[in-house]
Amino acid sequence: MSDGIHGHGASLKVCDTTAFTTVTTVGNITSIGGPNQARDTIEKSSMDSTNKWREFIGGMIDAGEVSADINYDGSSGGDANLLDALKTNGTQYWKITFNDHTTEASKSNFYCKGFITGLGHAIPFDDKITQSVTIKLSGTPVYTDLA
Repeated sequence: MSDGIHGHGASLKVCDTTAFTTVTTVGNITSIGGPNQARDTIEKSSMDSTNKWREFIGGMIDAGEVSADINYDGSSGGDANLLDALKTNGTQYWKITFNDHTTEASKSNFYCKGFITGLGHAIPFDDKITQSVTIKLSGTPVYTDLA
């Protein structure tokens, strides 16, 4: 038997503090991508490296980015708040809630600090207007599995 979790019901929220007491939920999300973490590599090869094989050690970890695609509707939870967040000079706190349990209190969460680096729109003549947002993460993200 295979396991899997449906993405419907996941959410992206933003707040100015780590307490997440007053949050704004970004509405009408159609997909969330990331976070995509990566680690730098540092080469430490020398003339003494065995059999001419390069040697490496792990370097700094990059928390990556989170992206989201949104059905544009002009709501305050979407365009206006994202534009305000883009204009801020500091980082904000973001929370991705997974739809992996039946109650909000038991769902897994991904908490991170970051700032918006991209905000765009697509306005086709024969389809819905969409919006995209990219958030660059800074520092250590935290994943909580509340199962």
